[in-house]
Amino acid sequence: MSKKGERELIEIERVSFKYSGSNEYALKDLSLSISRPSITAIVGRNGAGKSTLLRLLNGLIPHFYEGEFRGRVLVDGVDTREVDISDLSRKVGLVFQNPEHMFFSETVWDEVIFGPKALGRNDFEELGEKALRLTGLTDMKDYPPWSLSGGEMKRLSIACILSMETDYIALDEPTVGQDAVSRRELIEILRNLRNMGKGIIVVSHDLEWISDLRPDRIIVIRDGYVFVDGGCDLLADVTILARAGLIPPMSAIIGRAIGVRGFGIDDILKEVLG
Repeated sequence: MSKKGERELIEIERVSFKYSGSNEYALKDLSLSISRPSITAIVGRNGAGKSTLLRLLNGLIPHFYEGEFRGRVLVDGVDTREVDISDLSRKVGLVFQNPEHMFFSETVWDEVIFGPKALGRNDFEELGEKALRLTGLTDMKDYPPWSLSGGEMKRLSIACILSMETDYIALDEPTVGQDAVSRRELIEILRNLRNMGKGIIVVSHDLEWISDLRPDRIIVIRDGYVFVDGGCDLLADVTILARAGLIPPMSAIIGRAIGVRGFGIDDILKEVLG
């Protein structure tokens, strides 16, 4: 947790970034802030700059990815250029699109306690148990990570971050390869974490799932800059989404066809049924 008086938000200030060897800027004079607790969805078509934006949050840019970097990123008031990635990972945890690439321990339990043990935490067992409980993996603590389903692997990657008491959790395309049950479970976990005071940042082009998630805020990225920043009502704005190269959720398409504005099936039914 932040110390008293410390700013509890991520601030991106006029950031431009061009990868080494590229002629095009992936991000262009981009500014935004993300507070906690909240769920923020960052959406955009492929190549819009979403993944690059995600790499800013935990210092992969500029510490790991080389290129031309202008502007600054502050996490709870700390400039990401002035601290190591290992220190930033205690503030911002990143859940990769393919979570199996994160695992190397023989059991789920060993995987989830690795982080706090490496940090020298004497309460690593308590932290591990809590993380498994929050992600619904307590009964799988003795399983090998590679034996888990895609949804369970995603939850394990979240548990590994939670065991380090990370304040912000950023997820890159979390619904890729997930079935309907796993998608719903993920929504419940993320909402619970938001209610616990976490800052959740989701990068996705899956607007159907984003519609079900109902984030506090939606940021639309187009060609490396913030195109639109607003609430869930953006999901019902077919014109804006089309200009950003995004396919609207089916609920928005149906709603427009019958003259009802809404960003979820529940909204459509409420309007139609009165």
